Order: sequence, then structure tokens, then C-alpha cells
Amino acid sequence: MTASVTVVRGGTVITATGERVADVVIEGDTVVQAEGRWRGAADREIDAGGCIVSPGFVQTHVHLCQTAFSGLAEDLDVMTWLDRWIWPLEQRLDAASLGVSARLGVAEMLLTGTTSFLSMETARHTDSAFEAAVELGARATIGKAIMDRQEPGTVLVAESTEEAWADLLRLVRTWHGVEDGRIRAAVSPRSPSAATPRMWADALELATRTDLVVHTHVNENRGQSEAVAGANGGRDIRYLDRVGALTRRAVVAHAVWLDDDEVRLLADTATTVAHCPSANLKLGSGIADIPRLLANGVNVGLGIDGAACNNTLDARREMGLAAMLHRHRRDPAAVTSAEAFAMATRNGARALGYGGLIGSIQPGMKADLAVFDAPQFFEGTGESAVDHLVFSGSALRARTVLVGGRVVVEGFELVHGDIRVIRREGAELRERLRRKVVA
Repeated sequence: MTASVTVVRGGTVITATGERVADVVIEGDTVVQAEGRWRGAADREIDAGGCIVSPGFVQTHVHLCQTAFSGLAEDLDVMTWLDRWIWPLEQRLDAASLGVSARLGVAEMLLTGTTSFLSMETARHTDSAFEAAVELGARATIGKAIMDRQEPGTVLVAESTEEAWADLLRLVRTWHGVEDGRIRAAVSPRSPSAATPRMWADALELATRTDLVVHTHVNENRGQSEAVAGANGGRDIRYLDRVGALTRRAVVAHAVWLDDDEVRLLADTATTVAHCPSANLKLGSGIADIPRLLANGVNVGLGIDGAACNNTLDARREMGLAAMLHRHRRDPAAVTSAEAFAMATRNGARALGYGGLIGSIQPGMKADLAVFDAPQFFEGTGESAVDHLVFSGSALRARTVLVGGRVVVEGFELVHGDIRVIRREGAELRERLRRKVVA
């Protein structure tokens, strides 16, 4: 059977080699043309005139289970926020309520142009997050939070090593590679100290054997970094290096407090840092030194983190912050808009093991892309579409979004879900959780 042809017509297309007004031609799930005009037949046409056509954004650190917690814990440092609010709230989630939170998060990401993400859930009910991604059409890599050891300075411990391992194996067997590879599983110890040495050894062997992403948190808060170092016989990065966790498939979130040797270790092992600027700012954790990481050749992706610690899952805000945070040093090009855009696209694809498949619009790549209504952008005037995506305000919105050639957002609305129902269920869940925790 011949694959259907979709043509995205006449937008300003951001490709690997520059920006141009062109048609993007998609056969089945793959881009076959991204320049010039298409004169052939099409099964579907999408008018992108006056719009910006961008690769779909790739988020490298998300917590779907926390989306419903947005606004419930404010003006707290990360350790207090986690112990008093987030962990108690996560423990109150059952399979149905985690599904409500996950659908709320996936919907917001798709509606703002994120097509792929790496999410760490809580210790239980991770199937609900996978189900939400399948239902709404996102490309997702998801792992349960492995917590079979108490992290120093917290009350977090969830289950025995045997329980955690059995659940991890079941999730990998059930979900990894489904939906023609659109859905993948990950190995996600919540932090280096949250998993026992035995769990780390077994989980890393599983990740190596089945080529799974390894996803964890490191050096987010300065006090936490020092407490962990004292208990672990070494700081997060050195501990991960000692157990063999730093590899091309590893994604470490935050990495705010690093010394020069730790930066070199990340670069030498091809480990990705998921930069989470809004979460780090809102929780007062600090500012990761992204110029130093980039200068040393570290792959840096962007992480929206959980909506509970930044109140939004909009990748464009993260790009803007990533590009502007370091300019306080009086260097207006400390992190350029192009570098921030790469973090949210190509770098993220590399982090998730999708390098060469997504993160760029060019022939042979999967058709994960977003068409942005851009009233402030005027094509043909020398303006940069990337600059507008990174810096422009909320008037710039995702009109149409495709994942693997399949339209998942059309006319600013979800195709495979009703956002009004999703938001209403999310609001009801948030109020129930608020009453339980406050009481």
C-alpha cells in the first residue's frame, strides 16, 4: 500500500541548513522534501502561510505525575517542597488520578509544540502515564521513579528492591517499543542515592542490554549535593561514574552545582545534562553554568521538569530563559537563541537516542513538527524564525502539530482528546489533593 502524502505548504521552515519559505512533504511518517514547492498530488494539505514550521520540541526531563500539583506548593526550597508537598501528594495518587495528571501534562506539551519527552513518574502506577501518551499521540520515553533506598535529607523511600525490580521489568516488557517505536521505557532511579547499589547494577545491565535511557537527578540543590556526598562517599557525578552510569544513554537533570572535574566527566562519557532553568529559578536552587558545559562539549537538552515546580510545561519559555539567563554577565551571546533552540530539538533528540530520527526537518527524518501561528514574525525581511520562537511572547502559538506524520493538534485543539474535559478533571483532582494534604 502506498503511504499517504501530507504537504505543509508555504511556511518559513527551520531546517538543519537554515530557514526558507518552502513546502514540507511527508510520506507516511517521514519527511521526503523540505525545500521548494511541491507540484505533485497530496492526500492532505496544511496551510502554513505566514507561519513558522519548526521541528517538534524534545523535552529531556518531565514529571507527568506532578502536573496536577501545579500551584499547590509555592516559595519553598526544593528539599522542603519535596518532603512536605510533592512526595506526600505522589503517595496519594492511584492509577486513575495519575492518568488525569498525565493527560493534563501531555496535552499541555502537545498544544505548545513539544512532540517528544522523557518523563520520570512516581514509584507506582506508571502504566497510566504510558496510556496517556499513547492516547494523545505523543512520542514518549517514560520510566518509573526507582526508590528502594532513602535519600539523605529526605523521607523518600517507596518500595523494596525486589518490588521495584519486578515492576521495572514488567513495564519494559509491556511498553518498550509499542506504537511502532513511538513509546519507549526508561530506567529512572530518582537520584543516585535513591536506589541501592544492587538496583543500580541490575538496572544498568538492563539498560545496556536493551538500550534504554538512564534518567536521574543530580546536584540540583547545593545543600542536597553536600549531604549526598557525605553519605555516598562522593558527589552525584562521581558516584554515577563509579557505578558505570555515565554513558551516551544517560540523562542527568539539573546539574546546577558542578566542579570542573565533574564537567569533564560528563563530556568524556557523552552524558546529557537536562537544563531546567525555570524550575531551578523558582525553587531557588541556582543557575546551571550552561556556557561552561557547552564550551566543554557536554550535550545539553532542555527540561520543563514538573509543572509543580514551574507552573507551566511550555518549552518556549524554557528556551527563552536558557538563552537569557547568562547574559547578566554582560555577554549578550553567552547562550545564543540558536543554541537554546538546539537544546530543545537536536540535542534533546540525541539525549533520547533519537539522533538522526527527530529533532530536525529534513528528508529521511520522522515528521515530528509544529506549525506556529506567528503574528509578530514577517517572512522575507531578514528576521530569524528561531529568534522569534525563543524570544517572542504568548501570541506565537502552535496551530498544528504532527508526530510521526500524524496530526495531533489542529486549529489549536487536540485531535485525540478534549482539552476542556482534561482540564476539568485536572482541576477536580487538584482540589481533592489540596484538601487531603492541607487537612
